[in-house]
Amino acid sequence: MPTKHLPLAIRTAFIVLLVLLWDSSVRFGWIDSLFLASPVHTAEKFAATTRTALPHLYATLTAFTVAFVSGVLLATVLGFAISLSGYTYKVFMPLLVLGVTIPKVTLLPLFVLWFGIEKTTIIVYGMLSAFFPMIVNVLAASLEVKPNQVVLARAMGCGKVRTFTKVIFPAMLPVLSSGCFYACNAALMGVFIVELALSRFGMGALVHDLAMTFRTAELYAAVLLTAAITVAINMALWYAARHFSRWRA
Repeated sequence: MPTKHLPLAIRTAFIVLLVLLWDSSVRFGWIDSLFLASPVHTAEKFAATTRTALPHLYATLTAFTVAFVSGVLLATVLGFAISLSGYTYKVFMPLLVLGVTIPKVTLLPLFVLWFGIEKTTIIVYGMLSAFFPMIVNVLAASLEVKPNQVVLARAMGCGKVRTFTKVIFPAMLPVLSSGCFYACNAALMGVFIVELALSRFGMGALVHDLAMTFRTAELYAAVLLTAAITVAINMALWYAARHFSRWRA
């Protein structure tokens, strides 16, 4: 086997081994099927659960998209504005890092108090979850820009727009891409948490309902569907980052 295919083979073997262990745990009664549905039973329920989950999935993805896009845009604009001055950077960077470290789930009761048990709460919480990791990465990305490169570009006749598109933005892109990954997962997790705790609709609400009614196979199918969608979103972001960074190859 070629060496380049070895990691893929090891990953595949590990997944197969994990599924076999999962199936054996239920088949031989090591774990009660009430708490762990077998892979076969989960697969049997997957299609029906997916049909049931489609409107919930649409609600979750809609809230996530609005929260993620608005959080990233707001963080990017404010991050660029703060990074223009070394003084504002020194003032705001510690506060923004503090915003990242605070467990936002502790603020959920305040969001309920301010916005009620509505979709607004889900979107605002998801937006805030995406905002802090993104703005910290925007500010960190601004440090990747070398002043001498900017001076050289301006000396060669580049205007502000061309300097930004040809020098500043490409230098910041790798860190910005990382920020988008963090913001994406934070927004998705934030939306899911609020749905799980408060909502009657969305994938979080569906998972909560399946868990409370002990429909184990359907629960595992819904979790797998959510995981698959999350992986697909992250892969799309990865390919987008790779496309825009192809000049670095």
